[in-house]
Amino acid sequence: MIEILQVIQNLFLYMKRILLYLFLVLFVLIHSGTVSASETEKKHSATSDLPPSGSPGISKGVSTSPANSSEKSVLTVPDGFIMRRIKKGESLSQVCETDSSCMVVFMKVNRLDNRHFPIGRNAFVPVDLSKAMFYVPVPKTVVDSRGVREIRIFLDRQYFGAYENGQLVFWGPVSSGKKDKRTPPGKFFVNYKQRTRYSVKYEHAPMPFSLNYHNGYFIHQQSLPGYPASHGCVRLLPMDAERLFLWSHPGDPVTLVKE
Repeated sequence: MIEILQVIQNLFLYMKRILLYLFLVLFVLIHSGTVSASETEKKHSATSDLPPSGSPGISKGVSTSPANSSEKSVLTVPDGFIMRRIKKGESLSQVCETDSSCMVVFMKVNRLDNRHFPIGRNAFVPVDLSKAMFYVPVPKTVVDSRGVREIRIFLDRQYFGAYENGQLVFWGPVSSGKKDKRTPPGKFFVNYKQRTRYSVKYEHAPMPFSLNYHNGYFIHQQSLPGYPASHGCVRLLPMDAERLFLWSHPGDPVTLVKE
């Protein structure tokens, strides 16, 4: 009888151990599932507010006051545009259906030249030219105008504006200095103009329609990849470089601002 009770007692202890083991296994599985779900939710929340990869980051509308740096940056597609990824094999002519006005707007708003068509990246594509052609990414007026004519470079936006008595006359995209060669902000003047110039410092690179405004810093025609990429100068599209060259005069203010 004592032996039977001992066997029953041992069996009972064995079953308790099995139940405890199963409970621990179940607890670990449930806990790990909760953590995974939490991590997934955090990852989604961290990436859902980011702009699509390769987007130029232009905001709809224009404000004459700088954006609050403490607020979350919101990417908004301007009126008359859609944002879509440019497919492999597409060309600018195909995207714009051979419309030359569309092509010009596409390059200016996306801050690109013909050599940097953004295959595989997101871009603003004009779909309603009656609206897209009137989009302006810089202030239409400046209250702190420095003269009759003023060139203002918006380094954060990567656009310039040409102003007469504080009113915008025309604008265009720029590519300023890259990370290790940043273009310094400040207030300067056009020192001199050279229709044809070659870089003394960087492998005799061409710098058509050059405007010197500070020591070795120039505004001139060069490639635009859609982001800051120069050695410190301010690059322009060919059409904008020529227009700005003809419009400006030595002594005109040149203002470079960071917002």
